[in-house]
Parts: sequence; C-alpha cells; structure tokens
Amino acid sequence: MSGIALGRTATASLGDRYIPVLALGLLGYAALGKGFAYLGLPPLFIGEILLGFGLLALWQAGTLPAVFTALPNLLLAAMAAWVAARTLPFLGRHGVDALRDSVIILYGAFGVIVCGLILERPERLNRIFRLFAGFAAWYGPGGWTLYYLGKVARNIGVGWPGSGMPLIAIRPGEVAVHVAGSAVFALLFFGRTGLLRSALLLMSIAMVSAQSRGGMLAILLPLGVACLVSGRLAGMLRMGAIGAALLAGAHVAQIEVSLPPDNRVISAEQLLMNAASIVGAPGEGDLDGTKLWRLRWWEAIRNYTLHGPLFWTGQGFGMNLAEEDGFVVGLEHGGAVVRSPHNASMTILARAGVPGLALWALLLAAWLGMMAMNILEARLAGEPRWADWFLFLACYLAAAVIDASFDVALEGPMLGIWFWTIFGIGVGSSMVFRARGRAA
Repeated sequence: MSGIALGRTATASLGDRYIPVLALGLLGYAALGKGFAYLGLPPLFIGEILLGFGLLALWQAGTLPAVFTALPNLLLAAMAAWVAARTLPFLGRHGVDALRDSVIILYGAFGVIVCGLILERPERLNRIFRLFAGFAAWYGPGGWTLYYLGKVARNIGVGWPGSGMPLIAIRPGEVAVHVAGSAVFALLFFGRTGLLRSALLLMSIAMVSAQSRGGMLAILLPLGVACLVSGRLAGMLRMGAIGAALLAGAHVAQIEVSLPPDNRVISAEQLLMNAASIVGAPGEGDLDGTKLWRLRWWEAIRNYTLHGPLFWTGQGFGMNLAEEDGFVVGLEHGGAVVRSPHNASMTILARAGVPGLALWALLLAAWLGMMAMNILEARLAGEPRWADWFLFLACYLAAAVIDASFDVALEGPMLGIWFWTIFGIGVGSSMVFRARGRAA
C-alpha cells in the first residue's frame, strides 16, 4: 500500500518467509475448503503446521510484549485464558474433541502472530496489501465457479487421498465472506470495474445468496456499509441496477440451475424467498424449519446460562452440545451429528457461560471501535488510503461475524484462521498507523 512502509530491510527473516506461507494456507482454505483442512498427517494438519511455524516466527521477531499493549489483544488473552480454564477439566473425558471445540477462540494465536510480525517490520503491510489485491481480483468474480465445482467434485467422488473428503468442499457462507471482502476491496481500491467483472461478481453474490440466508447478509450488509462510509454510493447503485436487471431477466426466462448432489435449485424465485425469510415472511418448509430449530436451541442455551445454573461456567468444551441440549440433527440425512448451535456467540455462551460471552462482546467491540477511530483519524489527517484500508478490514471481519451468526463458521480452520488473521492485521495496522502519527 502506497504510503504505509516505514522502511525496508535487506535481510530476510523467518517472518518474511511465513507471510507467503500463511497466504498460501489461507488461499487453500478459501478455494478448497474443508478438504484442504485435512492436508497433513494426523494429528498435525495444515492448520497446526501453520500455527507452529507462526509461533517460531513470532518468537524470532521478539515483539510479543509490544503486541499486548493493544486493548483488543489484551482482551483476546483474557478470553483465551477463560476458554483454556473451561477446556482443561474436560480433556481427560473428551480428549481431542475438547481441543477441537476450543479453537473458536484459541485460533486467536494467528492474530497475535500476524500482529507481532507487522510490528517487527511494518513494511510487510505493503506485501499483505498486494496479496489481498491479488486475491480480491479473482475470488469475487470466480467465487461462484469454485462453489459449483465443489458440488460437482462431491457428486463424482473426486477427493483428497486418504481423508475421503471432496477435493473442493466450501460452504456457501465461506464463499460469501470472501466474496464480500473481495467486493469491498474492489470498491475501495480498484476503481470503476468493467461490465463483465461486475456481472461475474453478481453471479457469485446471487449463487451464495440463493443457497444461504446468512451468506446473503454477510455480503450485502458489509458492502452497503462500505459504500455509505466511503461515499461511493454511485458504484453501489450501478451494481444494484445491473443486479436487478439480471434478476428480472432470469425470473422472466425461468432460468434455474440445479446443483449436485442434492439437486438444490438456484433461481431468482429462490433468491427472493431467502430474502423474504430473513425479514420474517413465510418461506418454504425447510427454510422455516431450519430457522425454528435454531431459535429453539438458542432459547434453551439462554435458559440454562443467562437464567439458569450454568451462568458462570457454561457446559465447557468437549461435549457434543446437540446431545447435551437435546437438539440432535444430521443423522437423518446420513451425515455427522451437528455439534454446535449455528451461532458463534451462542456456542461461546453455551460452553464458556456469561463471562465468556461478555469477553467475546468486549473483544469485538474493542476491535471494531479501533477500526472506526482509525478511519476517522485517517480522514481528518488527509490519508484516505489508510481510511479505506481500515474500512476494508472492518467490513471483512464483520462479514465473517455475520456468517458465524447463522452457521458453524469460526469453529473450524476454514474461516476461523481467516477471521483471526484479519483481526491481527487490523490491530497491527492500527499500531503502525498510530506510531507514524506520533513520529510525525
């Protein structure tokens, strides 16, 4: 990013090698999904390998004390300590399941690592910016292709050797988060996009919106906020007009796309039905049934925590929440039992009690507040690219939080590592930005 670098260093360190390796890992999660997560030799998969490499790079950087001078990182440390306290008692009984459940917060180590590496050499922000630019240039227009290919790969049985997982296995919500981030980046940094690129981006938005109500919100809300805050309403209106024309044409022509293996139909009617179901209008039975199942489970969690005996402790990490709470689903479709209540905040409340939920809310508020203050200060200082950078990071993280409010998202590495990496980039960028201001 022009204007961010504070200097350059000729000698490459472990941190310089880690940034592109982490970027490749994030690309694998975004493009290939759950199948990529099984890459490695159990119990060391790609996520654990990236974490170990990152911790070595952070140790060499020697910036850990500086990292914890930022309020969001201090809250993350407190949150991680509480989660560890609610995990350790269950290790003997639940084993690896306890560790697997705790990563919803303990993957925050990636945020600490990235923040520390940015503080070691602030010029790394230039490289991070270029990596995001390259990712956004193709993922936004091509996200729908990846999702479709994932469905085809699952249908014909193409998978990763040894794991049995499809070669591409990405949820619509995951695609939605990255399409949202790519769309916001394009809006803020690419300028006016061509008609073909705009049409392909709208295809990605339409495909995931027809498949996931949470995915629809994860795209439209951050994109709308980016347009309002940046003053780029003309671009939003242009995209909206193109989208409305394509949607009307698809509806008149009765265009439908059937996705394997369950032959779920994508159509203009389905897209509108998903939108209506979000605001409470009656929809198809499966849409209303899924929403009702979630609401009942969330109510049960509130009853035994906010108003019940598990106020301070929650259930802990390791047990299957669906079995404990009596909301088992998944077996009727021949799949695995759903372990979490399709909402990250409810998962934290159920497992870590009210103290865990309070720390989670403070953590998000502190980080988003930091981004908002940076946007304002950058605008007042006449540095619009810094302001747009912080706005992009805030919208990307918000998209992940929105998706995680409707699905099992941050509980796994596919989106969890992305979430905490963006968190760390935001804190590191903020500390560099403020250090520049003090130096000036």
